[in-house]
Amino acid sequence: MANEQKQQIELVTVEVEKDTIEQIREANSEIQQMLNTFGQIYIRRKELEEELSNLESAMEKNEEAFKDKNKEIQNIIVELEKDYPRGQLDLQNGTVTYNPAIKEQIEKEAAQSQAQPMEVVKE
Repeated sequence: MANEQKQQIELVTVEVEKDTIEQIREANSEIQQMLNTFGQIYIRRKELEEELSNLESAMEKNEEAFKDKNKEIQNIIVELEKDYPRGQLDLQNGTVTYNPAIKEQIEKEAAQSQAQPMEVVKE
């Protein structure tokens, strides 16, 4: 066997002042509270991000539904405008007020434009 040498290290235990120990304990306690707070903040942030994402999706759906419904109303009004040109729609009474003379004039102009042949102009 090889020559083995053993070394001994002497360890000494010394009592630390109570104020120092208390400072370390308080700091450790504060760090624990901070870590708990960080965890709560992280979880809450994730919840808010998810809620915000859900709100964005709901907003996009409602925007599309709004656009579709608005287009539907515009189409109905276009159809009403054909029968009642420049009319005023009263939704409460369910009536349209319009000038029949305007309708007659538009019909007359449409009939005249159909009767007249179109000219082809070459440049």
